[in-house]
Amino acid sequence: METQTFAFLVQPTGGFRLLHWDTAATPHAALRADAVRPVDITTQLTMWVDDDASVPRMQMNAPAVGLLLAYQERVHPYYGDVVFTGSTDAEDTPHGLTEDQALALLDRYLQRRAQLPRARRH
Repeated sequence: METQTFAFLVQPTGGFRLLHWDTAATPHAALRADAVRPVDITTQLTMWVDDDASVPRMQMNAPAVGLLLAYQERVHPYYGDVVFTGSTDAEDTPHGLTEDQALALLDRYLQRRAQLPRARRH
């Protein structure tokens, strides 16, 4: 029985999805992008960004940046959708997140979202 793996897609709007990840899945397909770039977060976690995402055309992905701050002290802004996967092999082929990794990442994401200040309603 094959173990199911996942990727975690985060949109600039705060929307997110857990994607099923298999050996045929690619960050290119998940991001619908021609050029993607890996950003190493930990030895077991990689974030993929659209290398063609330009500042004027795309919205900064504040939710993903907020999630990154849970792992790193200083981060760069990223634009457009991003996708998180597990580690990569020697050929930069991404492995999916295990169910435990995916749920831990989702939990961290939801905790960071809950800590963001909300606009007051009058």
